Amino acid sequence: MTTQGKASAANMLTFDIEEWFHANYDGLAMDGAGKETHFRANMDELLRLCSDANAKATFFVLGYIGERYPDVVRAIAREGHDVASHGYGHELAYKQTYEQFYEDVRKSVGILESLTGKPVLGYRAPSWSIVERNLHYLEALEKLGLKYDASVFPVRTFLYGIPDAPTHIHKPRVGGRELDLYEVPMSVMRLAGRNIGYSGGFYFRFFPTFYIKRQIAKANRRGENAIVYLHPREIDPTEHRLELPAKERFIHYYNVGGTKAKLASILHSFRFTSIADHLRQTHGLDG
Repeated sequence: MTTQGKASAANMLTFDIEEWFHANYDGLAMDGAGKETHFRANMDELLRLCSDANAKATFFVLGYIGERYPDVVRAIAREGHDVASHGYGHELAYKQTYEQFYEDVRKSVGILESLTGKPVLGYRAPSWSIVERNLHYLEALEKLGLKYDASVFPVRTFLYGIPDAPTHIHKPRVGGRELDLYEVPMSVMRLAGRNIGYSGGFYFRFFPTFYIKRQIAKANRRGENAIVYLHPREIDPTEHRLELPAKERFIHYYNVGGTKAKLASILHSFRFTSIADHLRQTHGLDG
């Protein structure tokens, strides 16, 4: 489908910007020291794919990345994309204290704002690690002046999820108080009586292109906006790989060889914008 023939609804495109070794499986050391990375080339390719499809995106960037690749962060901003925080070092939020979480996000926001000269408006937790027991950590984002969070996945998996969380954009309540912060939950569909993802990460790599397009189109017909998310490593089958057990290896690397073409096809079939731009257009977001 050509750009002119895209569906009218604007969906949200997001990328979690981290190195190939950033993962959060038990017993895994996040260390890629001494190994050459394809990070720069993969980022160039993501930016090219966005430009070719006239799509804008939110890039959730680690502070770690900002320190090591400041030129990449500046390039993202220069292309008109939304630069948001992914924390500093890809630590699981639910394994941090509230104080550690606050400092981790504060540090990352400072790094990113110093590079772009623009306020950071949003945050996504590594590995969707805002769950029921640490939902009150969203208060830290509010205190830091952020305007939206995109950390909640309304599913249940062995690693993350709040299965009964609202599936629409909303202002969450913590301790009986509505936060001055939008929650932008990840897209889900109903399958066999439960929520399941379809448009990001493993789900994006697992489901065939036609099926993802069908689900996005269904969401748009309901007046909803689908969210896509991917990592730089997921478009590059030649990138280094972690030594993982069979189940985790399948989840982490299944069909990375087909992801880039699938992403390009979907970007050219629907309109995509950043989370910040979507909230400006639909919820009157300032900033």
